Amino acid sequence: MTRRPALALVLAAAALAASTAVAAPATADPIPVGSNLSQLRQDTVKRASAALNNPRAFKLAGSDTIHKSTVYPARNKNVLELDGSNANRVVFNHYNGNSWCGSFIAAMWTGKTMPDASAYPRLPRSYESSQAWRTDAKVSTLWHPFTGAGQRLPRPGDVLVWSDDGSSWAGHVGLVVQIDTSSSPRTVTTVEGNVSGDEIRKLTYAWGSEGPKRTGKTFRGYTARD
Repeated sequence: MTRRPALALVLAAAALAASTAVAAPATADPIPVGSNLSQLRQDTVKRASAALNNPRAFKLAGSDTIHKSTVYPARNKNVLELDGSNANRVVFNHYNGNSWCGSFIAAMWTGKTMPDASAYPRLPRSYESSQAWRTDAKVSTLWHPFTGAGQRLPRPGDVLVWSDDGSSWAGHVGLVVQIDTSSSPRTVTTVEGNVSGDEIRKLTYAWGSEGPKRTGKTFRGYTARD
């Protein structure tokens, strides 16, 4: 995807939009991994759990000092900020200052920060851009556009994609880590980067008529892990 002028600033602002999801309740085993999942999916979910529950590095604007994030287990979040710094300079994007929800997903899929997309057949070439996770030719056979509340749910390791209202190229992505088909409506739980600033958060969404709903965004569908 062609990078537009000031894209990093626009995407960073988009990532700050309020979400209608609620923080998932804390549990002793926050992200269970089912034995019926492929190894790719299991590894992806385990990485997300580690990212959520362990300190990760970040930098402040104008400084090369590396700080460690603060984990809040009871609130299901990991804050990569000091006093609301929100500089978009985190380990998941090699501290480059760009909005990093897509880079976070790439790291969870591959186990590497800012991986070379050419080395991974399923990884979008412009994975920093949230919409590349649905538009890139490399994920065309993995993409499932949203068709309504009755749609088959994604599975752990899949990527949910939202676009900003009024935009076809900016938005947000989140990694599915758990689903609940016994509730009504059904729910999908994610781990996401670049939420409410420079945070990693575990969130649970109802899968309703508009899909997993976020304020100011339109749910587009999901990209399968395998």
